[in-house]
Amino acid sequence: MQYNGCVMLELNVKSRSPAAITAAIKRVQEMVMTDAVSRSIPIHITLEAGTYREVIRYNLANPLVIEAAPGVRAEDCIIQADNCEAFRRGLVARSVFAIGANATNVTMRNFSIINTHNKSLTEGSTLRDSAEAFVWNSMSGSLFAERMRFSGRQNTLYVRGNAWFLNCYVEGDTDFVYGEPETALFENCRLHLREDNRGDFDGYAVNSRVKADKQGFVFLGSRFTGEARQAGQLYVYRTSGLGSAASGKDWDSMALINCMVSDVYSGQLVWDDDMELNIFPRGNARTGIREYNTRTVTAGGSVEEADTSRRNIKSYTLTDEDYFSSYASRYLILRNTPFAQNLE
Repeated sequence: MQYNGCVMLELNVKSRSPAAITAAIKRVQEMVMTDAVSRSIPIHITLEAGTYREVIRYNLANPLVIEAAPGVRAEDCIIQADNCEAFRRGLVARSVFAIGANATNVTMRNFSIINTHNKSLTEGSTLRDSAEAFVWNSMSGSLFAERMRFSGRQNTLYVRGNAWFLNCYVEGDTDFVYGEPETALFENCRLHLREDNRGDFDGYAVNSRVKADKQGFVFLGSRFTGEARQAGQLYVYRTSGLGSAASGKDWDSMALINCMVSDVYSGQLVWDDDMELNIFPRGNARTGIREYNTRTVTAGGSVEEADTSRRNIKSYTLTDEDYFSSYASRYLILRNTPFAQNLE
């Protein structure tokens, strides 16, 4: 197999071996450190069907392609563990699969990553129950994920830098898509707010702590589904209330473009503690909380134009001019990212 015209180092992994993926990555690291292989040679890891019960770390500069074997469904190729902040402290340590700051170009296809941790505290959203399934922690690299499944509860998927998720599924119950990206595109993905294992609590899909002036999380043609609460509310977005003009981080930046949102979600779309928290910046054509052509899916399955009259006052409805100049295609959304050179 080749990657951008280069021969790849091929590794085939089977779930029957203990910590099989970790062992494969360790072999690659040893070869790189001893100069047996170049630090630039791409690595291709093929996963056979099965369940890999291990915690995985990859922090090499070598481009990486990791995918299920041909013909294997994502549901039948699973990496899983029970991990959380209470067990191992720190963002990377508490995740199931983390890709570090040295990573350059990473492609993931057609397998599942599951953090099986159930929250234990009975009130609120606390650090000790943070339990990422996957962490993309590279500011300088680029991640392409296709037909992937990410499952957890609190903080399922963390994203920095630049990432593109295509035809993926992500589920959780609290801030399950979050991070500080420059651009993170979710194209034709499904985002599912699952039940809270503790009871009838509010649920939140996205929490943005985007770098200043960056477009942040962009959902293109994606679907937001959820499991209704008896008393609790579901929100597409939750602010942390930390952004400001003086800060280079923690901006509230998320765009919904041609998305479908289940009617189990609050019409406010955004939770800000009854307007007690600061949302920054105010939505505009480039940053902030913004949307275009959002449609509501009713319990009966009909699709209707969304009623935006209840939206948070700091959100923004994109104009046709905004849309056609910056959001009408993946190329327009990704044109200022490392993906631009590979887009048609």
